[in-house]
Amino acid sequence: MIRERLSPIWRAEEVGPMAAELTRLPYALLALMTVGFAVVFSWLSVARHAAFQSHAFDLGNMDQAVWETLHGHLLRFTDMQVGHVVLTSRFAIHVEPLLLLFAPLYLVHSGPETLLVAQVLIVATGSIPAYLLARQALGRAWFSLAFPLAYLLHPSLQNALLDDFHTVALSAAFLLWAMYFLYRSQLLAFGVFAALSMATKEEVGLVIACLGIWALVRRHPWTGLLSVFSGIGWFLIGVAVIVPHFNPSGHSPYLARYSYLGHGLAGIMRGAVHHRELVLRTLGSGARLSYLLDLFHPLGFTPLLAFPVLLVALPVFLINLLSTDSTMYSGYYQYSAETVPVIVVAAILGIAWVGRRGEAIKREDSSLLTPVLCCLVVVASLVDSRIYGFTPLSSGYLVPTAGPHQALESSTLALIPPRAVVAAADEIEPHLSDRPWIYLLPTTHPRNGPPAEFIALDASVPSLPVTPRRLHAVYRSALLHGYGIRSATDGVLLLARGIAGRTLPGSFFSFIFRRSTHLQAVDLRWGPLRLVGLVVHPRSGETNRARPAIGLETYWRTGAQLPPGARIAFHLSPVYRGSHPSYGSAWQTETDSPTWDWSPLPSWPLNRTIRSDSLSLLPPADAWGSVDVAISVSGLGSVNRHAVGGTVIAPNAVLVASVTVRP
Repeated sequence: MIRERLSPIWRAEEVGPMAAELTRLPYALLALMTVGFAVVFSWLSVARHAAFQSHAFDLGNMDQAVWETLHGHLLRFTDMQVGHVVLTSRFAIHVEPLLLLFAPLYLVHSGPETLLVAQVLIVATGSIPAYLLARQALGRAWFSLAFPLAYLLHPSLQNALLDDFHTVALSAAFLLWAMYFLYRSQLLAFGVFAALSMATKEEVGLVIACLGIWALVRRHPWTGLLSVFSGIGWFLIGVAVIVPHFNPSGHSPYLARYSYLGHGLAGIMRGAVHHRELVLRTLGSGARLSYLLDLFHPLGFTPLLAFPVLLVALPVFLINLLSTDSTMYSGYYQYSAETVPVIVVAAILGIAWVGRRGEAIKREDSSLLTPVLCCLVVVASLVDSRIYGFTPLSSGYLVPTAGPHQALESSTLALIPPRAVVAAADEIEPHLSDRPWIYLLPTTHPRNGPPAEFIALDASVPSLPVTPRRLHAVYRSALLHGYGIRSATDGVLLLARGIAGRTLPGSFFSFIFRRSTHLQAVDLRWGPLRLVGLVVHPRSGETNRARPAIGLETYWRTGAQLPPGARIAFHLSPVYRGSHPSYGSAWQTETDSPTWDWSPLPSWPLNRTIRSDSLSLLPPADAWGSVDVAISVSGLGSVNRHAVGGTVIAPNAVLVASVTVRP
């Protein structure tokens, strides 16, 4: 009975001849769409890396794992520390055997760029099965182009491609191919792409198991059973056997995200059953419900028309929604890569089902249902990509660019020998990861590896998660333990073990004297200290879920030497709708900035403009309304009440901007 109710959605229908629409032009448009996407996102991802915006997690360690595989060490990497030792195998955190296939590509070009371009090219091919499946299900060659467009424009997928490299992102294309071949009952091809999908990450096996249920509904018993058992088995072996074997802790480090339910995989599963109210309360939180809406509205919520198909991605939805890591249910990064193909297929099959039901009614306007819904998908995709996307045409998106500072970084890193042991800051590490030993600062000498011969960091960056203050502490410790300054210019610092040089040259501090071309003049005074200019990011005065960070560039002058107790802090108010909230302890406070760490306020030169950047200030992910941004100074008395460019909200604090936070 259940199979008969579900089969109208899940089965392939015979739609009859399409001779009138079968021209080559739709294929040409599909090819143009796919190639254009591949070119643009290859350019953007490589440009992002060249601009030193990529990260150790997960471009640097993926690159090192592939490079080491080519040199005979299977998926070895060394930039993640657990306790006082570094992990030495990607299998210690995830099971991604597909990475092995990238090693031969390093014979053509060795470096992260190979992974970035290959990732884009593979993911772009997912547009092909999206179109073929839609054409088969809808019988409309032209309207079927809506679905590869929706796939390529989905903000979650675009962000995954521009957030370094992750093998699981490739599952977006592989799963689409697998679902297309299963829909066509081409079972051998389905098996090939199901295997490729599972090879991207251990959890994808659960999606394949759900596709096995689809195969059972489609009356392919052996394929269905094999998919169910192999998918579940792959997940269990990966999480409960392979990762614990290679990880010194004896378990997957990511299970800690579910520790509120229990300890270990079995404990988490038991806890989910025993604490159903807690699970439901977690799933029903505002941020998590917003996450689901954010996945569906780029296709005009049409995936909900085929709700049974969405159950294919249920394991991934639960893994993301039940996590305590908010990035997993943000709708961005690599965590939603497996859901996008299922959502696209659900939209296709849901619209096809509605179209068939409309034809069965035999109303004159029933033939418009499919075209109207396809047009809805196109409009929703274009609007969503404009607001939340990651292309040069998207609102608020800044194309990464490399300037003189990045050229300085590259020339400084070129001083490091190819096989030297290096400890590097997050954004520098992917540029040095083609080597046997590289550590992510603050690690410099783990118990199971040689000490770093070189330490590389960029002091001018408001870095996270390792803060500028922590990087400065690493520098000071290194000078006490046998390192000297090899190069130091404009904040780019290279230390070498066993050389002299303990004093930073004046050229190192040039980053604190940079000036913005978008400076807003203000005049705010705390005793001898003046705030003379600022820039609020984003300059549009609005944030959204795609670009949520708020930052401040501030420009200061002092007419007298400041006392040691002088402190500057940046503040972000709670999100509000209506009247401004009172300044107080509920406001976020950030007391770190690269300038203050490397050039403390008492050392500031007199009558020179000093730049100081804030670290990112982030409103809660599920909030919308407005936030206020304030600056306070302690140790210098009250702010001058005749403030220009700000509103005094406390004796030593001034509100300098209000930013709109959109969902």
